[in-house]
Amino acid sequence: MDDREHQPMLEAADPALSELFQPTNIISDLTASTREGVIGEVVEAVAARGLVSDARWLESALNERERMVPTAMPNGVAFLHARHRAAEKFPRQFLFLARSGKGVAFGSPDERPTHLFFLLALRKDMAHLRWLARLSWICRNRSIVANFMKATSPEDIAKVLRLAVEELPGNLRQRP
Repeated sequence: MDDREHQPMLEAADPALSELFQPTNIISDLTASTREGVIGEVVEAVAARGLVSDARWLESALNERERMVPTAMPNGVAFLHARHRAAEKFPRQFLFLARSGKGVAFGSPDERPTHLFFLLALRKDMAHLRWLARLSWICRNRSIVANFMKATSPEDIAKVLRLAVEELPGNLRQRP
């Protein structure tokens, strides 16, 4: 099998950032102050944008996942996602980002507040894992996290993410 035969599978499994994420997929100032509140506010925003067909399922799935093992990481970032893929619940796959200036106790290993909440809703497990790896790599960098926090508009926040994705190391870049 040559590379051309693999190409359609890779594209289907690995959507580009521009297909998944736009400035409209951002809450730039969360008001929630608890884990459940963050999840509720994010789910409400996703539902209002028509990104999920069953908001109650999503809220329940995210809360269940967080009770099992928190998705918060050091550097003030959490990667919200359901434990099991449910492609039929999402009219299209997406990434969503919510930002809290105050931060929320979200179960981070460093016990610091979480400020950035990425919601991943991808249809294929491999695409989910690759985007999770990319976002994790990006958010390890404190200066990029600081740039997310300093950005003044959803467009600026989206630009920070786009530039960070463009600077990913070779093994994390999207395949052409």
